[in-house]
Amino acid sequence: MRHLLQLMTNSPMMMTIDAHQANFELLKQFYQNPSLFLGGEKSGRVDTFCHLSVFGPTSHRFNGLDAHCNEILSYRDLRQSFNALVQDDSVKSIFVEFDGPGGEASGCFDLANLIKEIGAIKPVIGFINGGSYSANYALACACTELYASPHSMAGSIGVIFGRREIHNDKETITYFTTGEAKADGSPHLALSEAERERHQVMVNQLGDAFFQLVAQNRGVDATQVQALQAKIFSARDLLTHGLIDGIKTEDEIHTMMTDAKHKRIVAQINAAHEAETSDLKAQIVALQQSSLAQANNQTELAKKINHLAKAAGVPEMAGQLIQDNASEEAAAKALKEAAAKKDEDISLTSGLESHKEESYDMLQLIEEA
Repeated sequence: MRHLLQLMTNSPMMMTIDAHQANFELLKQFYQNPSLFLGGEKSGRVDTFCHLSVFGPTSHRFNGLDAHCNEILSYRDLRQSFNALVQDDSVKSIFVEFDGPGGEASGCFDLANLIKEIGAIKPVIGFINGGSYSANYALACACTELYASPHSMAGSIGVIFGRREIHNDKETITYFTTGEAKADGSPHLALSEAERERHQVMVNQLGDAFFQLVAQNRGVDATQVQALQAKIFSARDLLTHGLIDGIKTEDEIHTMMTDAKHKRIVAQINAAHEAETSDLKAQIVALQQSSLAQANNQTELAKKINHLAKAAGVPEMAGQLIQDNASEEAAAKALKEAAAKKDEDISLTSGLESHKEESYDMLQLIEEA
């Protein structure tokens, strides 16, 4: 942190005036009590659901001399993180979440160019979730694709340089900026009419979004919400304006919580029972349908076997084949074999009878002779 603070008075910065002014105040606190800026080890907490986050102010690098100070995010650290993600084959697209007031100009454009180059290797998907201003947006705009949450804000695209003077205990700060709105909000500059209009436009836009949000959630008209003129109301008036659903004591709320919990448990049990009953009904229907289909198939098979047995000339075999649950193919094979054997027996019998007749005729001829 000290590294960034010490740059505030002698380096161009790409950040909002709020962040710039806040760091000026921190700089004075630092000189008064440096121990306030001592930091311990990193907590290791995860700030984002994305692969990488660019939160808070950023600096070119973290000075090794500041090892005992609270560390801030640096472009050098971000560069290493981006390169690691590029080399990770399990990461197909790099998602980065942005939320910060900006930071040091030095090193910012180099990192933005690297992000652009990485985008040619792997898509870099940026997500503004809060506010992305100045240097923070410079990095965000380099992403292959850039998105923002519904009520996020971004911009302040410009550079600011503040020169601080102290004469006879009187502090003076002179700002050099690109863009007339870059120093909006500074307590060291007189409020101009143009700045007043810019602030009012921004406030009106946020206010309209707030009115719409309340209107949609409470089922009232947005113009009615706006007509409330941001006043503070009692519970009774809140109920009158449709901003709440009722007025209850703590005991009543506790009762509601208990009842709600009981109802929720009963509902869960009923839902589970209904689901189980529904599954059983479905299984029974499936079994019934399966049994019916099986019975129909057996009936059709019996008809086919009877037909085949009659056609083969062995109708007496149909009953046994049906009783043995023979398939149509097996029945056809058995009937074919039985029919062939019967034909063979008939052929042999016919041959013997024909031979007897011939023998009889020969004897008759012999006697006659």
